[in-house]
Amino acid sequence: MPERSYDPSRQSLFHPGAADDFFQLGTGAPPSEAALCAEMSRLAYVREPDRLAGYLGRAGFQLKQTFSYDHGGTQVFIARRPDDNRHVVAFRGTEPADPSDLLTDADFIRIPWADGTGAACGEVHRGFAKALLKDDLAGQIQNQVTGPGAAHDLLLTGHSLGAALATLLASWLPGARLYTFGSPRVGNAAFAESQRLVQHTRFVDCCDLVTRVPPRALLYVSTGTLHYIDRHRRVVVSPDPTAVAADRRHASLEYLAHQARQPGAVISRELADHSPINYVTAVLDW
Repeated sequence: MPERSYDPSRQSLFHPGAADDFFQLGTGAPPSEAALCAEMSRLAYVREPDRLAGYLGRAGFQLKQTFSYDHGGTQVFIARRPDDNRHVVAFRGTEPADPSDLLTDADFIRIPWADGTGAACGEVHRGFAKALLKDDLAGQIQNQVTGPGAAHDLLLTGHSLGAALATLLASWLPGARLYTFGSPRVGNAAFAESQRLVQHTRFVDCCDLVTRVPPRALLYVSTGTLHYIDRHRRVVVSPDPTAVAADRRHASLEYLAHQARQPGAVISRELADHSPINYVTAVLDW
């Protein structure tokens, strides 16, 4: 099987919103919900609402609402497809140039979490929780997708920090389907248990370091059904952990030998695999 397309560049990792090929990598509309959400997660890094609306139009969606696009901090957009009133809520991931994002990521003390009804849902990362609850962001999004013109079909998604925030929001919107890409761990075992009824498809790209923090030693666990992208860009559902560890070792060595020295390349596969475009191309091929 031929090697799938792979982008090791620093540009794609650190500046995904600078791209101009959104919804143009496949042939027409994304072939699956997973592929749609992967591209929506990458699109969330676009900071200009006019550009964002234009790219959404390529996929038959309209920009319904943006939050915090006029300043730093948590940024999220809601897109709507007029044909069937499908809604997608997509959170932006960490921007290295936004100090508030870095502070959010670093605040990994666990605090109690509750769903939209106030029911206890274990403990979660304090930085993620504060980012979603600030200025009643979770409540505002909930009103947009459940109030007048409510979503007929609702997808939640995000990459990196955005994936963590989408995971928390899913506990407020139990009827939504959740797709995450390169997500850090969000909460403890009790939180994961509270999420067992959420339809959560979690993609992890091979060596992606972000998906392994905060560490299990701090009692953080992952949620959802693991869809692992192996070193050949193939998606494997619920893989054997021993096979994953071996695949990662091979991938890291191969990257150091063949790609790390390329001009403009990220120094290690543990970082390069976190690039949003590498999730998009793998899921499109799946």
